[in-house]
Amino acid sequence: MDSPLDEPVHICTELGEDDPDPFTLDEEQLLEDEVDLSHIPPHLLSLYALVSCLHLQFHLPRIACNALLAIFTCILLSISPAIDMPFITLQSSNRVLGVDKRILILPVCPSCRDVFPPAGSCHTVDMCAACHVNLFLPSETTRGNQRAIRMPVIKYPYLPLSEQLKSILKVPGVEAVLDQWRTKPRSPGKYTDIFDGDMCRTKLKDPSGKLFFSNLPDEKTGPNGELRIGVNLGVDWFSYIRSNIAPSHSSCPTSFSICNFPPEYRYQQNCVLKVSTSLASPWHMLLLVFITGRLVHVILVAVVCDKPAAHKIGGFASHSHTNFCTTCWINIANKDKPSAFTKGAFRARTDEEHRRFGEQYRNLLTANARRNFVKEFATRYTQLSRLPYFNIVEQIIIDPMHNLFLGLVKTHFYNIWIQSKILRPTRELQVFHDMLADFIIPRSCGKLPTDIGMPSGGSLTADQWLLLATVYGPIIIPQLWSACLPTDTDDQILLQRATVIQKTEAEKEAGAAQKAQDKIALAEAKKRGKDAYDAEKARITNEKIAMAEEKKQEKLRLASQKQAAKLAEKVRQVEEKKARAAERKSNTSPPNDRFDNNDESTDAKFSLHPDDPAHFLKLSAALRIIIKHQLSNDDLDRVDILLRDYATELIRLYGSGVIKPNHHYATHVTECARNFGPLHDFWTFLFERLNKLLKSFKTNNHGNGELETTFFHEFQRTCQTGRLTFSLLRYPRETLPHEVAEIMLKASNEERGTVAGLALLSKDLDDALVDAGQTYALSPRHQKIDMSTDTYRLLAQTLCFRFPLTPVHCRMDRPLVAHSLPLHRQAIFFEYVILDGKRYYASRTVGSNHSSFVHAIIPCEGQAPRHVYGEILEIFQFMQNFRGQEAPMWFARMRWFKPWRSESINPWDNL
Repeated sequence: MDSPLDEPVHICTELGEDDPDPFTLDEEQLLEDEVDLSHIPPHLLSLYALVSCLHLQFHLPRIACNALLAIFTCILLSISPAIDMPFITLQSSNRVLGVDKRILILPVCPSCRDVFPPAGSCHTVDMCAACHVNLFLPSETTRGNQRAIRMPVIKYPYLPLSEQLKSILKVPGVEAVLDQWRTKPRSPGKYTDIFDGDMCRTKLKDPSGKLFFSNLPDEKTGPNGELRIGVNLGVDWFSYIRSNIAPSHSSCPTSFSICNFPPEYRYQQNCVLKVSTSLASPWHMLLLVFITGRLVHVILVAVVCDKPAAHKIGGFASHSHTNFCTTCWINIANKDKPSAFTKGAFRARTDEEHRRFGEQYRNLLTANARRNFVKEFATRYTQLSRLPYFNIVEQIIIDPMHNLFLGLVKTHFYNIWIQSKILRPTRELQVFHDMLADFIIPRSCGKLPTDIGMPSGGSLTADQWLLLATVYGPIIIPQLWSACLPTDTDDQILLQRATVIQKTEAEKEAGAAQKAQDKIALAEAKKRGKDAYDAEKARITNEKIAMAEEKKQEKLRLASQKQAAKLAEKVRQVEEKKARAAERKSNTSPPNDRFDNNDESTDAKFSLHPDDPAHFLKLSAALRIIIKHQLSNDDLDRVDILLRDYATELIRLYGSGVIKPNHHYATHVTECARNFGPLHDFWTFLFERLNKLLKSFKTNNHGNGELETTFFHEFQRTCQTGRLTFSLLRYPRETLPHEVAEIMLKASNEERGTVAGLALLSKDLDDALVDAGQTYALSPRHQKIDMSTDTYRLLAQTLCFRFPLTPVHCRMDRPLVAHSLPLHRQAIFFEYVILDGKRYYASRTVGSNHSSFVHAIIPCEGQAPRHVYGEILEIFQFMQNFRGQEAPMWFARMRWFKPWRSESINPWDNL
């Protein structure tokens, strides 16, 4: 009798799959509700937009929004009884604005999870043909009431990508922004955006075989005048806590980001397309005609997600599989060997091979056969194989955010240094915290918790791990080792580290050998019959239990010895303390040792090693290069060497037990950068931020797709409100809608924080932001006061140096030449200056230097430019009549930094 795993699995044939296609909608379902705002009075339009923004952006409850509308109605009525009165409910005002965009609710089979056409479609079915399960709830509720509409058992919210693109393309000026990449200067071997990558530049083809993103000199408006758009697909599961007693609930938002948008635009939620996608069209290049008559083509450029999602979507086996890599055929037995980090050591996967294996998997009819196939070939069927242009191996990227920041950096600092007690809580880690507390960086860079590595420090985010590896770590780690590493015990430390690694490796190899022997013994016993097999299995189990008990007893014995040794050491320390107390009367000099070297010395698995800082800085240097907004082939070659050397040295310094799959995945990150350009064009920060946004929406906490439907509705409303705000900016300046839109954009930008505090959709919107798009500006707050004596004398010296023909002198000093002019003492002092969209504060004016540090490049005639670093102390404007000419001059008083010349060896010199 066959086991349940051998039962046939329902497989859709090529002809019957997606027939009828649930994502192909009837014409009446695609009718878009056109909203004309021109007939709405400006005061009502501004009021409705404001209340909608407060509800969706700042989560003001509906009842509060209704109260606000009613209060405004009373105010307007008292001011002018004849004025047009607003609606007093949020639902009505949103309907007037057209914010509530119609979405479709598709039914999902509760058993097989197939998706079916929505209610009201000519292809609607009541029951899943494969499972014979009802798709819709009964027409009557449990209380006997008639349902107004047909309600699916499980809801699947859906809005076609084409419909959402139409909403974006209707925003004035967006088409020009989407085509800006065509006029951007390009250089071979340089990567400034995703269109410099090989995927868009040379690999993606249209159905005719020509380059999809062709950009010949006569194609500045696209081939045949078409608008070519590329999108990245983001998929990321997240857990949503419905209540303290409800079971955990996972949701999987599926969204697209538009590659044509510059990064600062792409991070705006108005530019994100949240859909549940299907790949029904063989090419899935969306064709839609914009209202101007221009043809629009859309193509999928990359799938951007973490590793578990990438393996599921791409049809790869799990990352715990024997062949765990999605790019090459490395075996898990080689995961922790130096060959795992040797370039070209393993055969590369190919798209053709993956598609062939996927079709073979698809044609298998039993779950057991499919399971065995995946075990052998590490491949499943994926719907992405229906896109003939899509390279499954290359276009499903290895996300640098999860791989490098949440992977390599977190593993190195937390799993290796903290959990292995290389940084012990009462010693090195405490010194690290002290150094961290004294660390000053600009506020815009972010901040680390001062108790990082401790339970009270919590979990760090990806950008915090990046900050640790590229800003804090390169400065603190060498100082920490210099302060805590004994100078006379290098050989002893090296011997201790080598002994621990050898012991760990020996235990690991012995365990692997025993496991292989047990596997062979079980195979031989299975040939002799069931009884022999059971007996052999029982013998192996008993041996494992005996070995576990032996290890437990040995652990208890060592713990007892350690406790006795600690007690004896404590007695000795008490005696020594008494002796030192007696000696203090004659000698009051403090002890030289910072730490008691005997405390906890036997507890550490590893200890500080002199090679640790240089090894960590290889990872820091690689990350510092790879996160640049402009990369070159030389940069990527350098990063590839650093990451491979770093991973190889991990085995020597800490043993193969610390190696994770992420260390091998990191060797393929530079390949992704060559295909898709700088990391900011394809990492998952954008989609992680989308999850955070979705979690902020108010929901009813219901299951069966209702939670996801609420997410979808609220997200679409939020996007429509953002686009509405932009439309209000198109009103003439000095009008009420324009001024209200500017205030809302500014408040929305400040509320969303640094990640989303970027430029919006056009130059008009840049004016509405605080700093974005401003090349140069001074703070509006200023004061005219006397300069300090130091500043006064420095200004006189500077003017004499810059203008030697017009000497000046301080009023309290005697002039050195007869025609010297006395210098005014008053100046206008400002709080900050904005340069290229970034704000720099004067530390003496605002009382803090967190945002006062600058890197200046000073040109030198006939020589290379000079790079200097310093702190801005004061920013002021000075004006005086010199020989009949009076013009304002602006100055910044600086405190320049000097290079630190360490007496110890610089760990950066070895990189």
